[in-house]
Amino acid sequence: RSGVPLTSALNLVADAVSNAFMADRILQMRKNIEKGESLSRVAGSSKMFTPLVLQMISVGEETGRVDELLGEAAEFYEREVDYDLKSLTSKIEPILIMIVAAMVLVLALGIFTPMWNMMGAIQG
Repeated sequence: RSGVPLTSALNLVADAVSNAFMADRILQMRKNIEKGESLSRVAGSSKMFTPLVLQMISVGEETGRVDELLGEAAEFYEREVDYDLKSLTSKIEPILIMIVAAMVLVLALGIFTPMWNMMGAIQG
């Protein structure tokens, strides 16, 4: 969309990725595209993309709107990650409440146990 050639964009992505394995795969994709293979075929052979992304790339190549369709796929995955994070926090919340309750119980017992012992010594 910004006018950067695909091969240059793949080089930039390979430099930005911290995973060396993925960077090698991306550079291999760039080399295959330079040889004349289609983006959808190269993406499929890289085994890095989900079927949804592969389908979006394929349709984007046919219609000439790869950037728009990849943007839509990115938005879909962002929404999915947001949903997963919300469900994860709702699952973790009861566990954290139990941990805090246990810490408060230990603290309370640490304070009240000596008091009860002193009461027993005074009465005894």
